Amino acid sequence: MLTMDSRRLAGTAAQVAPTGDDFFKNLIGFAQFSDLTDPSHYLPAPADWYVLVTDIKGSTEAIAQGKYKEVNLIGAAIIMSILNIAEAVSIPYAFGGDGATMLIPASLIDKTLQTLAAVQAKVQASFNLELRGGCVPITALYDEGATLMVAKFHLSPNASQAVFQGNALSLAENWLKRGGGTVLRGQRKHDKDPDLQGLECRWEPIENRHGKMLSLLVKVTPPHAAQGWQLYDDIIHEIESIYPEYAKSCPSYVEGLNISFKPSNLSKEMKLRGGRSWFTQVIYFVRMLVLNSIGNFSFKSKIKIAFFDGTKYLSEMVANSDARKFDEMLRMVLDSTNEQHRTLELALDKRYKSGQITYGIHTSSQALMTCLVFNLAGNHVHLIDGADGGYALAAKQMKQQSAG
Repeated sequence: MLTMDSRRLAGTAAQVAPTGDDFFKNLIGFAQFSDLTDPSHYLPAPADWYVLVTDIKGSTEAIAQGKYKEVNLIGAAIIMSILNIAEAVSIPYAFGGDGATMLIPASLIDKTLQTLAAVQAKVQASFNLELRGGCVPITALYDEGATLMVAKFHLSPNASQAVFQGNALSLAENWLKRGGGTVLRGQRKHDKDPDLQGLECRWEPIENRHGKMLSLLVKVTPPHAAQGWQLYDDIIHEIESIYPEYAKSCPSYVEGLNISFKPSNLSKEMKLRGGRSWFTQVIYFVRMLVLNSIGNFSFKSKIKIAFFDGTKYLSEMVANSDARKFDEMLRMVLDSTNEQHRTLELALDKRYKSGQITYGIHTSSQALMTCLVFNLAGNHVHLIDGADGGYALAAKQMKQQSAG
């Protein structure tokens, strides 16, 4: 393995700062997850862009009431609504389970706030949950000494996800909680629903293969921020030594992907995308059943139907699952044995007690998957979270460690 210094020197010359709205589109990416600790892959976020932070008020209580699928779907809806108005502009985003964080160019900020207000109204009407959010100019965060570095991780040749390093996202979230920045106000009525084309939630929860699904969060503490690159590098390789074969620890696997026909599962997407009337929602539900039946036939028979190759699509789904990511902290969903879980917790607890990190782990038997389908030719991303609360409940443990 290259040392940190040699990797930094090896990649610096290849990365030239893109400008304007093409910042993320033209960013040179990397394909090995552990390379996210290589500083040469990162560039500063443009100062004239904005940080958009969203979450769901009372998400922990909603999860306790069994609304964890709704919470996940809302987080995905935020992302999809903005990507649909962005058109040719590539938007960096991170799915956090109960919300999303995105970087928005100045050219889209007005449309973004209008769209989010429409999503807020739709979420309230559909699930009686309150979507919160707001935006902060990146230049204001930089003026406070914050940093925001962005990289691009290639899940596959056709799909990528953003990686965020620094402390600007946390600062933006804190500002918005105190009333700073531009806070989303969605009290007015909206005559038109947000464009959620491509948002899909049509799969059964994915069962574990080895004993349990772990939703993991790890964050280096502020006193060790100067060692952040090296500490995260060490932690990622420590996790990889406990889970040496990602194909086995990845919560998404072809045999575990089963399309759903249950009204209790499909009704959530129907409420968000099926229109406002009972009639249009019924039509949408029937359409989902028809498409699911066609897809399921291709998946099970391995027969290509017109332009749709079910076997290829399932393998792409596994490759394009975002079970590993980084947005100022390490996030993973792992299919784990009991022994691996114990070993992981001991390793992380040792680092926590030494003051290096805070962490959170939530254990469940299943993983949830919500889909962003841009096309059926490889460009689709599948957002993964642990069932029963996943990242949101792991974050609760992490906050308790920070407070302690």
